[in-house]
Amino acid sequence: MEKQEQRRNIAAYTEAMLSELRTLSSSNNCDFLSYLIEMAMIEASDIASGRKTPGRVETLVPDRSRNPSKLSAEQMASLFMSGDYDNPRERG
Repeated sequence: MEKQEQRRNIAAYTEAMLSELRTLSSSNNCDFLSYLIEMAMIEASDIASGRKTPGRVETLVPDRSRNPSKLSAEQMASLFMSGDYDNPRERG
């Protein structure tokens, strides 16, 4: 099996597992968690279908000066979504 096909199969499996987790979190009123899982499902679906090549996680590193260990998941998501993160490729 070629690497790209294996990646797509893994992404499809991941999407199926995430779907189960989303159902579980939704049925227990974990709205933000359900949202995050759904975002991961969309990413997995795009990779599985070949619409997107997976990116590298280390290209998006939150600004460590904000001490991320003290931030909630919702605060971290907000920081990331606002674009206020430290991109190692832009360092001098």
